[in-house]
Amino acid sequence: MVGSSSADIRARTSLKVRGEIIPPRDLSRTTRAENFDDYRGISLVDESKADGTAVRATAEGSWLKFADTLLEPGPDGFAARVAGAAGTVEVRLGSPTGTLAGTAHFEGTSSPYAYETVKAPLTAAAKGRRDVYLVLHGDLRLSTFSLR
Repeated sequence: MVGSSSADIRARTSLKVRGEIIPPRDLSRTTRAENFDDYRGISLVDESKADGTAVRATAEGSWLKFADTLLEPGPDGFAARVAGAAGTVEVRLGSPTGTLAGTAHFEGTSSPYAYETVKAPLTAAAKGRRDVYLVLHGDLRLSTFSLR
């Protein structure tokens, strides 16, 4: 639309733009935590002293959003590489306070650079095309994860 103001539109037309169709996200592959779509209470930190990027929870209930995720067939488990203080990683659907699909418990490591893999089962609710949220409790770092 073209005009001198939004109340005075003098011409209008439609344009077709060709582009690729972006498929839904596939979290069954190992996914870098830094590749989130939205977040709250998160900072980007060094994964190791040499290279890499991880995320760190800076507040209780920090979260990462992974939008438009295809959970078909429904995954039955969750795995995450975490380091630092003890805590949990929750998998929630739809929002940071949405349906709880699974919780991985982490005992903590002696160094923020010593990563361990934690695993947890997922409920049958983890299916379809959904926004997936990882909610972090505790002062921990998350480098990668997958829903399998």
